[in-house]
Amino acid sequence: MKLTFNIAFTTILLSLLGILMIYSASSYSTLREFSDEFFYVKKQAIAFAVGIVMLIIGAKFNVYYLNKFKWIILFVSLILLGLVFVPGLGVESYGATRWLNLGFTTIQPSEFSKFGLMIFLAGYLTEHPPKDLKSLIVPLICGLGMCALIILEPNMSITMCVGLSLLLMLFVAGTPKKWFILLFAALTIAVPLMIILEPYRMKRLTAFINPWQNPKNEGYQLIQSYFALGGGGLFGVGLFKSRQKYLFLPFAESDFIFSVIGEELGLIGCLFVMGVFALLIYSGIMTALRADCFYKRLLATGITGVIAIQTLINIAVVTGTIPPTGLPLPYVSAGGTALMAYMFASGVLINIASPMQKSNHKM
Repeated sequence: MKLTFNIAFTTILLSLLGILMIYSASSYSTLREFSDEFFYVKKQAIAFAVGIVMLIIGAKFNVYYLNKFKWIILFVSLILLGLVFVPGLGVESYGATRWLNLGFTTIQPSEFSKFGLMIFLAGYLTEHPPKDLKSLIVPLICGLGMCALIILEPNMSITMCVGLSLLLMLFVAGTPKKWFILLFAALTIAVPLMIILEPYRMKRLTAFINPWQNPKNEGYQLIQSYFALGGGGLFGVGLFKSRQKYLFLPFAESDFIFSVIGEELGLIGCLFVMGVFALLIYSGIMTALRADCFYKRLLATGITGVIAIQTLINIAVVTGTIPPTGLPLPYVSAGGTALMAYMFASGVLINIASPMQKSNHKM
């Protein structure tokens, strides 16, 4: 019961904190651009309301249905990723085509698709343990195929998140040591290659090494993030009193919302948020370890892995630990698609951790 409470509590707390910080980070910019300081807040609040429903659904239904329909879930995930390249459907923003235009709103397929892949892998690897190279072919084709579609958007950060989550699933599923080391080495080589092949990624790498070399262009965002975090000090400048949100820090309400948290709530606020994430991730790990069957263990591992990896990458980027890349902070950053996907994923974790579900685990 404690695990289910921890997952539900941390999920809702982070989501509500996100709505609060999205208002603080975006109120000035949206007032100027849309004449509505609650522009992003309204969207996030609607997504949160839908997310609550999805969390409850995820917590109540039979998770074995996900295994039963794993191929359909994978197919739909790949189709949605492919549709972003269809003229008229795909929406381009800042040189990336990552969104689908549904007429009344837009969605970002990669946010759902990465969990779709984890659902597929949990079921497939349970039925086909990765004991040799032949048994790795299908998981690798599906995983690398999804990575290829995401990197074409382009979206290297989500690609890395999916790739690392794929490796985690293969490791937990029992991939032989020699094949796992080979796959890890291949990923290690692939990352610098992806950077070298794209000039803008090389510029970001240069900006990461020395952002002051080009402070008005590639290094600008990281420098502004440093100003925000450094300006916050120990206790912060106060809620809603950020200076960087006044059009200094780009994407303050999304990819760099942790910087605004650091500025307004200080190191104490950052540690608190990181502590909440740590509790959620710990609860996910314990849910996987205590799962009553291997399928549930893999499913909980995949979901927890995505949450942990994306959280670590976002915070690492914001603090200048790794090169800048666009990646939202789970539950907290502005983005309705992401919030709904993550809340459903939390619901599935609650489902797996629930004692009532363990008493009836037949398909």
